[in-house]
Amino acid sequence: MKRSIKALGVCLLAGTAAVTVTGCGKVNKDYDVYFFNQKSEIADSLNDLADEYEAQTGKKVKVFTVGTTEGSETMRSELKSKKYPTVFSSNAIAFEEWKSAGYAEGVDEISNPELKALYESVPDALKLQFEGEGNYGIPYNIEGYGLIADRQMLEDILGTTDLDAFIADYKEADYEEFQQMVTALNDYINDGRSESFTLNGSSYKTQSDKTDLTENLNGVFSIAGAEKWTYGNHFGNYPISTVYENVYDVRESAPDKADLMKSSIVKSLEELDFLSNYAAGPEGATKRGSQFINSTVTGYDQAVQTFAESKAIFIKNGNWTYSNIANIAPEVAERLVMLPMKLNFSDDDIHVDGLTVDQMNRSVPEFVSQYYIVNKKATEQEKKDAEDFLLWLNTSETGLDYIVNKFAFVPFNADEDTVLENPLSNDLITYKRDNCILANPFDAAPSSWGLESYGKYIMERNMEKYYKKWFKILNIPAAILFVVVILVPFIMGMAYSFTAWRGSYFKGSEHWYGALVGFKNYIKVFHSQKFITSFIYTIKF
Repeated sequence: MKRSIKALGVCLLAGTAAVTVTGCGKVNKDYDVYFFNQKSEIADSLNDLADEYEAQTGKKVKVFTVGTTEGSETMRSELKSKKYPTVFSSNAIAFEEWKSAGYAEGVDEISNPELKALYESVPDALKLQFEGEGNYGIPYNIEGYGLIADRQMLEDILGTTDLDAFIADYKEADYEEFQQMVTALNDYINDGRSESFTLNGSSYKTQSDKTDLTENLNGVFSIAGAEKWTYGNHFGNYPISTVYENVYDVRESAPDKADLMKSSIVKSLEELDFLSNYAAGPEGATKRGSQFINSTVTGYDQAVQTFAESKAIFIKNGNWTYSNIANIAPEVAERLVMLPMKLNFSDDDIHVDGLTVDQMNRSVPEFVSQYYIVNKKATEQEKKDAEDFLLWLNTSETGLDYIVNKFAFVPFNADEDTVLENPLSNDLITYKRDNCILANPFDAAPSSWGLESYGKYIMERNMEKYYKKWFKILNIPAAILFVVVILVPFIMGMAYSFTAWRGSYFKGSEHWYGALVGFKNYIKVFHSQKFITSFIYTIKF
């Protein structure tokens, strides 16, 4: 009996040990793909997408979403856990950490031939590279910015119903022609004068009469002058692009390469000086000065509203502005067009191989905020499932429907057959198709440089003319107060200290000159031990 009990005990212990060993060596996962997402605005749609994918393929996708603020710390923890993500998202800068740690599978390691071809089809400017080579991810979407206009507004000003010819000529125009156009538009707004200008050798003329739409105009540009990112991020990207090809070029180049930007930075400041002279506000033209950097007048929301209410011809912003404009004026949002920003550079300012001023003037910056990345450390089966999921997401009818309509993204592989609700996003597709895109190397600049250094400096520069013009006038009240309250009483006090002044009268005389006592008061006070103690105490503390 004892021998039987002992044998049973040995069996139970062995069984327990076996279970323990199995538990330590293998983790049960109730999913086939684990996707770690860092774009919180599409979290709900991603969960619905996972259900669709399981219904079509029988493969289950687990989706975990965090915001970009806390994403990196959570990602580190998840990647090191036993239930690690098999697909995760990252921007181009944070990606360096994941690649260095061995978590990113590159295009050469992709086993699915169709997905590998998709990786290879990503334009060079949009690739997720490491040390300037390879491609390690599929872009979530494309974002971009330029000079946005209302097509109907331009048609009314120019008296044409065929705006495509104007747009084509504008894209090929140089900076000097752009300046002529701006001054002609400004004359039309202020005086209703019909002015001629030339774009790409073609002549255009503003109308002599205003329409119900153009009657509202207060200026040529709606500028978010109160936002430091206006100058630092977007506008600052142009001079950086004359020297650096992309974010990787910024990160890997020698520090002294930045010296090459000096001429283009100076010229971009000169251009901003020009543009800001033609700014529109909600009640009229916005002049350089305190109003120009007042958030209640030229904040982002205010600048968008000024444009949406047809008080400005152009606004420099991105395709994401569409929804903001649509909330204010849906009819205007449907008529939007994105044009390239014209730049005050010469070919001598450009130090990127193959890039010219003409190409910059017909291109818009386009960039990727996040990428899908396959976890290289996953098992072979997990990587295969992850690759199949990414291919389905970016090529299947259901996946593309989610990207375009549910996520409201611009797919990187969109072609001429892709038609989106947002006309600005459609324009980005056209620029990409025509290879007229610039990268966004600004993203690799030190995080505080764009806003607190460059952007803040330009913002203060916009006050320069204001201060020079109004400095004396604005300081007159302060000067009067200083003289009356400080200077005059100080001089009177000094004069009275040499007299026998008793607070309300002069001892021994009706006039101060009859009560002069010389230095008698000073001699007396410096013989007072209480004064000396107080004097020393005041100086000491």
